[in-house]
Amino acid sequence: MKKKILEVEHLQKIYESHGYGVPVLKDINLTIDQGDFVAIMGPSGSGKSTLLNLISSIDQPTKGVIKLAGQDIVHMNAKALSKLRKDTIGFVFQDYSLLDSMSLLDNIVLPLSLNGAKAAISLKKGKRLARQFGLFEHLDKYPYQLSGGQKQRGATCRALIMEPEILFADEPTGALDSRSSQDLLDCFKKINEENATTIVMVTHDAYAASYAKEVYILKDGKIELHLHKGDSQKEFFNRILDAQAAMGRNLQ
Repeated sequence: MKKKILEVEHLQKIYESHGYGVPVLKDINLTIDQGDFVAIMGPSGSGKSTLLNLISSIDQPTKGVIKLAGQDIVHMNAKALSKLRKDTIGFVFQDYSLLDSMSLLDNIVLPLSLNGAKAAISLKKGKRLARQFGLFEHLDKYPYQLSGGQKQRGATCRALIMEPEILFADEPTGALDSRSSQDLLDCFKKINEENATTIVMVTHDAYAASYAKEVYILKDGKIELHLHKGDSQKEFFNRILDAQAAMGRNLQ
């Protein structure tokens, strides 16, 4: 039996604006098992980024239940939440967030260094991840010497250095060209299959979403469609495109 890594029940998010409540998410229910690779899609304003912020503990819901790794993160105190983030969660954002004053290797191992790990252990883990992501020859370079794809793969290595149970990625290919996007997505697929790392990725791109095993499509704050991958990525990609067309708008 698969272990549930994320459980969401009757999730709502309402933002207050000029005295009025603006509902962004309306009664979201979903379960993600350990080892899943899930993509969340939807047009602008559908609530996909808000959903990611809630389930990754960045924001708090108006109502509903969020259990991450079996723990109720809605009612968790700040100290416990900080520990959960450190031990359980990895983040990848569109803008890389690498430090320009540090080499790629130092950027990758930074979370371990901040947590007091021995230098030899940190460097060994960092180099192993870099090799897995095709970055071993670039470890002495600084971010300004790297391509966008290399920086994003480096940021992903940094997110994985603490061996999180779940990786949250917010539009990770949004600033990349098609080749760099494919390289990153191939790495996502590899760590999901080889390391059993759970991945939850927000994306507007049907091709990126086709790398996932499950796709949730949001519209107007609700889950409009839930697609399961079969044996063929190409067939899954076509079904995602068909879903976009059936919903009457491009999911940008």
